[in-house]
Amino acid sequence: MYSSNFLQELKDLENFKDIKIRSIHLDSREVKEGGLFFAIKGHDKDGSDFISSAISNGASLVISDTYQQYTERVIYFKELKKYIGIFASRFYNSPSTKIKSICVTGTNGKTTSVETFANMSNLLGYKSGFMSTINFSKDGLMLEKSDLTTPDAIKIHKNIKDSLESEAIYIAMEASSHGLEQDRLIGLDIDYAILTSFSHDHLDYHGNIQSYQAAKEKLFLDLNPKKNIVCIDSSFGKKLHSKLLKDNKETYSISIKENADFHASFEKSPIGLKVNLKAFGKHLTFELKTFSRYLASNIICSMAVLILEGVKLSEISKITKDIVLPQGRLERIIKNQQVIYIDYAHSPEALECTLKELNNIHNEPIWCLFGCGGNRDKDKRPLMGKIAQKYSNHVVLTNDNPRDEDEMDIINDILSGIKEMEQISINLDRKDAIESSILEMERNHINGVLLIAGKGHEHYQEVNDNLYELNDKNIVNSL
Repeated sequence: MYSSNFLQELKDLENFKDIKIRSIHLDSREVKEGGLFFAIKGHDKDGSDFISSAISNGASLVISDTYQQYTERVIYFKELKKYIGIFASRFYNSPSTKIKSICVTGTNGKTTSVETFANMSNLLGYKSGFMSTINFSKDGLMLEKSDLTTPDAIKIHKNIKDSLESEAIYIAMEASSHGLEQDRLIGLDIDYAILTSFSHDHLDYHGNIQSYQAAKEKLFLDLNPKKNIVCIDSSFGKKLHSKLLKDNKETYSISIKENADFHASFEKSPIGLKVNLKAFGKHLTFELKTFSRYLASNIICSMAVLILEGVKLSEISKITKDIVLPQGRLERIIKNQQVIYIDYAHSPEALECTLKELNNIHNEPIWCLFGCGGNRDKDKRPLMGKIAQKYSNHVVLTNDNPRDEDEMDIINDILSGIKEMEQISINLDRKDAIESSILEMERNHINGVLLIAGKGHEHYQEVNDNLYELNDKNIVNSL
């Protein structure tokens, strides 16, 4: 797994074995007396520019990937960024080897899969922590807000250590394509790797769909998970499953479309969905508090881990009605007889899946309010415009997180995928757009359904490097 350069450089560090390290850091401002500072060259900043600051703050040792004339406390390590996880794992005494770890990747569904795994595990009496886009929890109960979908390597290993100290036996975490591409998961001992879905997204970062696929594949091909669980309902998932199965017989398929190791079909139920799950020749029927087959598929990805861990199907069926979905994942609000949904859908696939499900269960007109993020994948904007028009009776275009991109440039990109303007309206003020849409539906006695898509759980809007408080659910509830 490790290159010869890494092994040689690691051997060189033996010269510093008498230095006592009390903490490890990627941010020089957080360095304390006796700390180790990793001076890494990043996309925007070079850690070597902050070496003097780290030493002033009490760093015992600095390791840098930029070669220069160093002091006795600063050493050069060429492949440093790639192997931070190895250092972090050793510093925290290899915590991932002492816990069952589940790493989840996919264009959509990572948060749902990760959080519902921890939720199910704890309901069954098996304490589980998790790291998601929304929260970190060391025990599945106490929550801390997350900054990134996949934290930096040091934070990952510290979180796992904290979960172990809280007596968790599982830790579930999201593995974003950015985190995988940036090698943040190297150093982890992974028990289960899961692919929930795959479709167009993040091409602003990866450049093309092939590079995006390669980033996802790293979880399965480079990080050596013991078992693989792959949803085969995308062509990428199907190909990945076939490839993995050749080398690892502990590779399992999931599908809501065709025969698979874990195959689910659905019926409507009073609380949402009745799920008929076939797994290894056995059948399990249970109910979920969601009408979305796609959210159900994400839950089944996590449920597969529990089944492979030997949990009885009868035990799982007892707790499924109590599964709590993450914030902003098709949250339903009834407001003055209007049905409103808050959903995080911000990719073409996610928006299409959500709108299809709404059309399946509602006969009323569908209103879709959404925007697209600035300084991000521009190619998906017209696709989302086309999808919104196809599956909605009225489309309201507004701001998502415009960042420092011109607002109307984003809207015009979305409009380029829309053929008819008759049922399209534009309101750049997201708060006003939400309020006005609800009031217009009430005024005109439209017994319709409003989908507010794109931001879900987020409590802010990013404009020109500033964060402003804004939460779609709070806006609806304030009316």
